[in-house]
Amino acid sequence: MSGAPEHFAAVEADWRPEPVEATECVTAAPVRALAGLFDQPVPALGVGDPLPPLWHWLYVLDRPAQADLGEDGHPRDGGLFLPPLPDRRRMFGGGRLEFRAPIRIGDLLTRRSEVARVRVRHGGSGWLLLVTVRHEYVVHRGIRTVEEQDLVYRQTGGAPAPEPVGEAVPAAPAEAPGGPWSFTLRPDPTLLFRFSLILQGTPGSSDPGGVAS
Repeated sequence: MSGAPEHFAAVEADWRPEPVEATECVTAAPVRALAGLFDQPVPALGVGDPLPPLWHWLYVLDRPAQADLGEDGHPRDGGLFLPPLPDRRRMFGGGRLEFRAPIRIGDLLTRRSEVARVRVRHGGSGWLLLVTVRHEYVVHRGIRTVEEQDLVYRQTGGAPAPEPVGEAVPAAPAEAPGGPWSFTLRPDPTLLFRFSLILQGTPGSSDPGGVAS
């Protein structure tokens, strides 16, 4: 984008990391743990039983060694699709999910991940780098879930630059579309701590696209 700082423009133009794949067997223990966390009935956990939608977040995630993490909580060497932007701060901007067919207990699940888009925008807090990461969750029967995550990076410190005319980050919808059901969760410190322990006890788990500073 014209007028963007040099390092933002360089990442937008040249940063195209290679796609990656990771594979894990879908087991019952993480499902049981998450159901207990949310005080929900435990789903059927026999081989072949389906995961509830969104619970694929318990599987095929990254768990770097503590010594490999930087001050922002992410791997120093870039980790999974972290852009080479100095003094970055990451925010979760949104996402889209497509559930084509259930993922089932006992499946050998492969997550195929790639950077789908990289673009620079200017917002009220200054220059932003928007990265869209696409994940395909695949079993031997084909693609089961497709997820896109919009991650927003900005630099810490410094006063916001004046916003150029005609350059703005698109506003989010005022409210989400209605659905056939809803679930309201009001997290407290105890719930958040227990949730972090569930992820730490899950092989290959890490932050499923949350907010990190």
